[in-house]
Amino acid sequence: MMTKINNTAVVFLQLSLDLNYDVSRYNILSDDAINSFKKFHPNVDVFFITNENVHEYINLFETKEPVELYENIGIFKYIMSYHIMSYYGYDKIMSLGIDTVTCGYLDEFMNDNTDILATLNYPCQESTEYWTTPLIKFNHNNQEFYDHGNINADVVCFNNKKALKSIIDLAISHFTHFAEQGALNEMAWVNKSYEVKIVDFPYPLSKVVYNARSKGVFGTEMIKNGKLKKCGIYDGQPSPISNWYVKDNELYTSDNKKIKVFHYVEALGMRTESDFYNTVNDFKTWFNQETIEFFKKTCNCKLFN
Repeated sequence: MMTKINNTAVVFLQLSLDLNYDVSRYNILSDDAINSFKKFHPNVDVFFITNENVHEYINLFETKEPVELYENIGIFKYIMSYHIMSYYGYDKIMSLGIDTVTCGYLDEFMNDNTDILATLNYPCQESTEYWTTPLIKFNHNNQEFYDHGNINADVVCFNNKKALKSIIDLAISHFTHFAEQGALNEMAWVNKSYEVKIVDFPYPLSKVVYNARSKGVFGTEMIKNGKLKKCGIYDGQPSPISNWYVKDNELYTSDNKKIKVFHYVEALGMRTESDFYNTVNDFKTWFNQETIEFFKKTCNCKLFN
């Protein structure tokens, strides 16, 4: 079991509630997610929850308070994060997906104590009966622009365990297929009982990107073999990812945003085994050689070996 060393922790989860689902397929991605995070954050405690150790943690937590289990993997991850934060007494806890690559020090998370620090999803509007992500108008240098306030749940930081518990309660009481992601959006735009700050919003004014926006597309399955698809007249053109670049040992998007976390965001959990491996293999075609070398040498990633 983990021993608390610092006051900040991060949680990764590679677990299936379906015994017929082989989560070992994620090993190459989760290794990269964890190793890249550790590279830039050696002083943050890392929790990796798996099918092999989850019951040890549940039994440990129940010595302090009951563990409410819920059969949705996203909500379950937040439940585990809450109990880690509560049991060990962490001041700050991050929750990252195992399909992420940390590309630098996450100072927007580490140096901000807002209740909830969230990150942007794809630039599209989504909604349920409980919330609708807003399209907000901004004025900058006498120019108007709009941006979608759509939050993604796989790169998030909590500085208040009561806020995290409130997200879990919202996700369960107002359950939709968006699960914990719906709760984050509802908290940010409707409930507002705890403060939510989106660290890379609005995207046009942000100097950093923490999530899906770095891909430069509007949703999943819009890049294949490094080329755009489902993009109308732009189909077959190189994706924006192909124009990423490295400057001063930091990775930047084609529109000059510093990439702090790259998130594949391709609904991998919904794919058949063969489609999963085909998709992961296709990831290797997305990036130029400069980016691949950055992932390998700077972020300790093995997918591209």
